[in-house]
Amino acid sequence: MNDRRQPFSFQSPDNLDDLIPGARRIAAICAGIKAGEQVVILTDTARSPRIAAALARVTAELGAIPLVTTMPPLPSGTEPPAPVAVALAAADVILAPTSGAIYHTAAIRRAAEAGARLVSLTEFTEDVLRTGGVFADFPRLAPRARQLAARLTEANTARVTTSAGTDLTVRLDGRAAIPITGLALEPGDRSACPDIEAFIAPLESSAEGVVVVDASASFVGVLDEPIRLIFQGGRAVAVEGGPAARQVRDFLAQAGTPAAYILAELAFGLNPAGIIRGVIVEDEGVAGTGHVALGSNNFFGGNNVAPLHMDFVYHDPTLILDGRVIIREGEPDAAVIDGQAS
Repeated sequence: MNDRRQPFSFQSPDNLDDLIPGARRIAAICAGIKAGEQVVILTDTARSPRIAAALARVTAELGAIPLVTTMPPLPSGTEPPAPVAVALAAADVILAPTSGAIYHTAAIRRAAEAGARLVSLTEFTEDVLRTGGVFADFPRLAPRARQLAARLTEANTARVTTSAGTDLTVRLDGRAAIPITGLALEPGDRSACPDIEAFIAPLESSAEGVVVVDASASFVGVLDEPIRLIFQGGRAVAVEGGPAARQVRDFLAQAGTPAAYILAELAFGLNPAGIIRGVIVEDEGVAGTGHVALGSNNFFGGNNVAPLHMDFVYHDPTLILDGRVIIREGEPDAAVIDGQAS
């Protein structure tokens, strides 16, 4: 008869040594996994199975119980299959190396309401576990995200410009910004790793201007040439550029709804260890970048419901809130970063 008091032991046929240091940081620092916790590691068939295996191994090392659940790859914002949603709701911790983001889903919201902590690991590759943003000092950097979120929440208007040609204005009245610190330590916390950022859902009809996307984009990866997003009345009325822009137009058309074209998010990255490499959960949190998103925002304070959430990352933003420069060419005001802004 098996003794249920024996600690769980995870065995893997693969040599995972190259992935274990990064996986340990996610499990121990970002998720704060404790002995005895039930940890659902949600992945899909388009992700390397070595990533889930490394996360399961370090989860077991911490005395917790890993359950690896594999599903087909789904677009960002798409609800997972019903049995997966049931498993998520029963978890203490969810680690999610999936191809599409599950952060903006009802299944994750219900799991969080039940007390689960989420660390989203969208589009993770093995390289993301080896180098880059996962090795940031997340506890030290967390106050930066919180302070920038506070400034966005307090503001009524935001203008973003770049030397590449971005000039976008949005209204923020009454909307609350959300900090992403890479940490999910309390019941119900939802975060992403190695993302460190502050983001907000602008008023859906307010976006006017242009965003020149010169870093990366969801579903496309690192850009060889810029994409120009033209906004009028809160909606992307044109997506200009070369092959990458055509891909974006195709994705938006396939969504089959005008809601896919609404500016859903305004955000700014703060992780100095991050690398732009076409993995959106890292790209969007790289220090010195900004990003916008099209599509759904109803799970973080907006009103737009759409079947996708598509992020666009650009370099060196200048952010002006109610006439005050908060970030200049990618460098935040020191008072904001240090939490001393008045």
